[in-house]
Amino acid sequence: MRRDHPLLILGNFVNELMVARPTHRHADALIAVSPRKIWLTRPGDVLVTPRPVPGALLDYACGLLGFSPEDVTRLDAPTPNLETLTAAVRRDGLVDRLRAELAERPGARLQAFAQDRPALSLAAELGVPVEGYGPDGVPDGATDAVYRMNTKPGFRDVAQECGIRVAHGFTCATEEDLAAGLRKVLAERGGAVVKPARGSNGYGVAFWDADDLPELDSRLAAYVADLAEQPVGWVVEERLDLTRVVTVEMEVDDDGPRVLHVGEMRTPNGSFSGQVTPLVAGTAAVGELTEGGLALGRYLHRVGYRGPFDIDGGITADDTLYATESNVRKTGCTYLDLLVRRLLGEEGAGGAVWLADSRPGTADLDFASGLERIRRAGLAFAPGARRGVVLTADTLAVDGKWRYLILATSHDEVDATEAALAGLLGLG
Repeated sequence: MRRDHPLLILGNFVNELMVARPTHRHADALIAVSPRKIWLTRPGDVLVTPRPVPGALLDYACGLLGFSPEDVTRLDAPTPNLETLTAAVRRDGLVDRLRAELAERPGARLQAFAQDRPALSLAAELGVPVEGYGPDGVPDGATDAVYRMNTKPGFRDVAQECGIRVAHGFTCATEEDLAAGLRKVLAERGGAVVKPARGSNGYGVAFWDADDLPELDSRLAAYVADLAEQPVGWVVEERLDLTRVVTVEMEVDDDGPRVLHVGEMRTPNGSFSGQVTPLVAGTAAVGELTEGGLALGRYLHRVGYRGPFDIDGGITADDTLYATESNVRKTGCTYLDLLVRRLLGEEGAGGAVWLADSRPGTADLDFASGLERIRRAGLAFAPGARRGVVLTADTLAVDGKWRYLILATSHDEVDATEAALAGLLGLG
């Protein structure tokens, strides 16, 4: 999307919205991918991330986007102790540097991965407006809603107010409530899912069956102990037999909510790894999903929120949709949506089929070598093309995974390209 103002892009992947108290098992993977923010930049922007953008990714992304790496000011503020990125910026003495950079960029705005209170406080300290909001800043009601909606109980409450179907379940404020609620759901429904009140990316989610009832006390004690760093509070829901996992990506601006795209998620072992857009096979549930997204978007618009959000859900064998959560922030697919639109243009993006995923591959390739293989095979996306592979991040040194986006004109073409890519990179 075009814009006529520079941005201070804050990659605050460690924030107050995703988990109540950050842990390495949740945050490390997010910090590893934070350099993907380079795909959102334009000349004149300032980018702040907890991990530097690797050189090969930097040269590749800027080359594909059509500008020099020197056109973007890049600052990194590592968060090894998992403080918020805002705290790291202050600790490292970067506030004055940012203030000086912004003084040279009249009209600049702050774009945060998550609109948590530390990020909003930094914006106020720097005297820079938050993207999407007017001169009066972010309303308190919008911030309160952001914190509420990024919890499982908050989402369930607002979803039901908006007429969005959720699974049968209970909010549990204490360990005693959790034990009672879990027993009830297991006895009545045969299977249950337990989720921490504030958690994202599958963190702390546990699945239970009626067979667990005889040893429930000991198993539950072990589960609670494993999350001892988090405050008490959970949701217990009926475990549904989902055949598909879907998402609708939304945006709220001054005119109200709009749908960006609907996708089918890949969730190996219950955690998000990627998605296909649009869905491989149509379903009437898509209409209900988008209507739910618009209903929730109208609620967020009323309380003054401006920015991206999504609703995730699952579809059962009888084509019934159940919403599972909302992420009122940028998500793993927000930047992908923006990147697809940027590479293909708004009109071209509307008819595109795309797939994004992250998979382990051969250990003897670095990012530059893998990219060269893709280019030699004729699979690499090039400016002005309609199809091809884009490597979206370089986390090979962290987790050994290749992270990629495939652009195509059909699902069959996506599948064929991914198969060829798997052969080149030894994807598992």
